[in-house]
Amino acid sequence: MLFATFARMANKKISPLQASFWLSEEEKRYILVICAIFLLGLIARYYYLKHEKPEAYTPPGLEQTEPTHG
Repeated sequence: MLFATFARMANKKISPLQASFWLSEEEKRYILVICAIFLLGLIARYYYLKHEKPEAYTPPGLEQTEPTHG
């Protein structure tokens, strides 16, 4: 049954539009490398943001004054 399906697909004439989406092995490898680099960048960004130490926020115009003892 499965072999018959593949045999029919092999004999089917493809359209130029379908053929334009077929990729060679080298093109598939390039796309895979680009996706891997993109995913690695997302993971690195997430890790950086997750482990970043927050700094104390001081609004502009607000001055730090030392307490006076009096």
